Amino acid sequence: MKKNVFSILKSVTLLVVITYSNQGALYAQNQDCKVLLPEISAAYTGKCKNGLAHGKGKAWGTDSYEGRFKNGLPHGFGIYTWANGDKYEGNFYNGQMDGKGIFKGKINGKDSIYTGFWQKGVLHHKILPPKYQIINARNVQRYTITKTGSENRILIAFTQNGTTNNLVTNLQIVCDTGSPFKLGEKSGFENILFPVNCKITYQTPNALRTVWYDVTFEFIINEAGEWAINLFN
Repeated sequence: MKKNVFSILKSVTLLVVITYSNQGALYAQNQDCKVLLPEISAAYTGKCKNGLAHGKGKAWGTDSYEGRFKNGLPHGFGIYTWANGDKYEGNFYNGQMDGKGIFKGKINGKDSIYTGFWQKGVLHHKILPPKYQIINARNVQRYTITKTGSENRILIAFTQNGTTNNLVTNLQIVCDTGSPFKLGEKSGFENILFPVNCKITYQTPNALRTVWYDVTFEFIINEAGEWAINLFN
């Protein structure tokens, strides 16, 4: 019995030594693996080829990068983060932003997000976001979203059988900016900073008044202005 216990402990010790040795070899290999972009050349972990970062890896220095490498440079998909917190997530070619990507950071002191196509490190073509996006439309027969003016607010109307739906109950409207207000029979949010994400929930019967539904309508509006939203049940 003692001999068996000794054999087990010896095997576990040997496994630990082998694991530690392998990790040490990997660390040593990464220490010998160079990244050719000075801003991220202080340290590297990942795959190597001929002494250069090649394949998936992570490098850092004054800036940091995680993604694909080729011949010591970011190449393929990756995430590059500058020392000031600005970030680019997208494609690289020979160490430069090249291809489709998203930049998140400050432009002229303002938080900005640019989605577009880069060429040799320069934004070549910006992709404009849609004016609005529907996230969820549960138990809504149909809807309309129309820009009607320049005031930064949203007005919401509820319609059924061609007239105002006065049977809406348990209405909740939540937006991530702005403040709630009412204008006649319409509810909404004003003083909004765009883009804005809103979620509307309520209960209403169907047109025949035979069944009640739980309704959810969630959306994002990216373009500033006054927007009229009409929900039909």
